[in-house]
Amino acid sequence: MVIECIGLSGSGKTELLELIEKELKRREVDYVNVSANLRRGIVWKFLRVIAGALIFLSADARWLRDRLRGILEKEEPAGGHGTNDSGKGVIRSLAVYSFWYRRMIRSHRIFLFDEGMVHTLMMFCADHKISEEAFRKMVMASERGIRSARLVISVETSSAEQDDHADEYERLRLAYGRDFRVLEIRGEDENRKKLSRVFSRIRQILTDAGERAAMLFCAISRQAHLVLARRCIWRPTVNRVGASYSIINILTWPVTSPSP
Repeated sequence: MVIECIGLSGSGKTELLELIEKELKRREVDYVNVSANLRRGIVWKFLRVIAGALIFLSADARWLRDRLRGILEKEEPAGGHGTNDSGKGVIRSLAVYSFWYRRMIRSHRIFLFDEGMVHTLMMFCADHKISEEAFRKMVMASERGIRSARLVISVETSSAEQDDHADEYERLRLAYGRDFRVLEIRGEDENRKKLSRVFSRIRQILTDAGERAAMLFCAISRQAHLVLARRCIWRPTVNRVGASYSIINILTWPVTSPSP
């Protein structure tokens, strides 16, 4: 599963992610804070460089690159510079995120991003004043095949930094929320309320994913749903549909505020 926060600088994305991380650790859930590792971990930085260099060996990445290029070529340059040259790096980053997300949503781990694929795309489009229609097309292309087992959290606060592209970012954030399900969190809310809403949504997403997987197995075998339930609940190992004992903890444990 992938959890990604979006919002302006200073809105509290990193703070919220740290709260979620502490709660996951308390519940003994297997997780990876990818954004923190990319900022501080040498191994993750190296993996990102390698992924960026080799990403277009993937057919899906090449399709996404060509699709995004075609959309940007139809956009008028904003300001004194165009989007073609500056868009190359963003397209590569989006291809890497898409490649990672496709694999992460099938994992038994939970992967945390405070500046992931959606935030990267919003920042680029806000900086270059990309039209809403072009932005939505770019989102649809980037989101292809990665909408399940994924949670996007929009963090809003009155103390967020207000700069030239803040209004543009807000316009695109609202446009994204009209097409995709977004959990909106107020940065000023108390921690318990934030965590309660986040883990309720995680529980719902995992339950829906489990039901879809069970329906698929039941279509193959009458006993599949029993096998699935036993493996998910009683075996602390990863099974064929990416569920584990630690994930079940999220579905059953109550939400409490993290220890100070």
